[in-house]
Amino acid sequence: MSYLSDALNLSISKKYPSSLVHFVTNRCNARCSFCFIDFDDPNTFKGELTIDEINKLSLTFGPSLNNLNLTGGEPFARKDFSDITDIYLKNTSVKSIFITSNGSLPDRIKKFVNYLSPKYPDKEIIFSLSIDAYPEVHNKIRKIKGLFDKVLESYNFLKSYKKNVMANIAITVTHENYEIANELYNYLKTKHKIKTFTSTLVRDEGIYKTPKDLRKKILSSYDNLTNLISNDIKQNITDGYNKKKLIGRMLNKKNEVMNKSITKMYMNNDYISPCHASSLFGVITADGWVHSCEILNNRISNLRDKNYNFLEIWHSDENKKEKEKILNNKCRCTYECAWTFNILGNYRYYPSLMTSMFF
Repeated sequence: MSYLSDALNLSISKKYPSSLVHFVTNRCNARCSFCFIDFDDPNTFKGELTIDEINKLSLTFGPSLNNLNLTGGEPFARKDFSDITDIYLKNTSVKSIFITSNGSLPDRIKKFVNYLSPKYPDKEIIFSLSIDAYPEVHNKIRKIKGLFDKVLESYNFLKSYKKNVMANIAITVTHENYEIANELYNYLKTKHKIKTFTSTLVRDEGIYKTPKDLRKKILSSYDNLTNLISNDIKQNITDGYNKKKLIGRMLNKKNEVMNKSITKMYMNNDYISPCHASSLFGVITADGWVHSCEILNNRISNLRDKNYNFLEIWHSDENKKEKEKILNNKCRCTYECAWTFNILGNYRYYPSLMTSMFF
């Protein structure tokens, strides 16, 4: 009944959020040149939702929340991150938690997994760790000494853990690495035996703006890299997400569809299909603001003003107007988190996704 209810919400009613991104903190030990966070603004770090506030919030998401993306900043910069995740796994209907991290704190990652994985054996815990360049260059780009080796330590632990834990290395194609992205992929694959990759296309967001004269070159690099990743998965050269599990196969197929769509949209701003932000997908900032989307940055309401009742905000007139605006304006972007549920919530993609059930 749960799966039927989720399917009806995804495909027809779109009444409840199926996925949310919660920026649990803006704090970060890295200072990447392409980051959207303004670290020079002192207000950036004020007002994080507390454990007690997150506990109240977690009880208000409704019956169809399948996935939660916990990110930052660097989520493991919060010493109570395990407790935050524990609350969400205990109090919500999520089937998977997706964690985006720079991988710089392997000891905290190990402690986190050793605590939560056996406690919630029926939940999937998925990590995306970033590597953008060869060792010393990656450390320089992210401005953390020894970061490359720490990411590998984190990844290798997660890969060996198996059970209900999955991990990938994410290569973000930017103005700093577009010339070596494909070479980097082959280096990580052969030299360091990385088995699962994803690629992200840098986007204009917050204080970062992509150099206009490099947009075509960055896109070409991203397109080539995502094709390499997809082809290697199909040929069993790399694993992609766990093919033995339906969620792993669907993630691989979803990424293939998504990457092709993003490539089409990036340069020409082509409209491909409706965006389901403010219906199936939304964002919560570290200080409690609910947004339809990370890119639009349109504040709907603050949870503290609504007694932490997420669905009160989600079903409000303000959010209905936001949803209608997104659909009427044929909103389009390259935001991967939103695209995931744009694909899952659209009939046109179902035949392709269905193939992942069998192959």
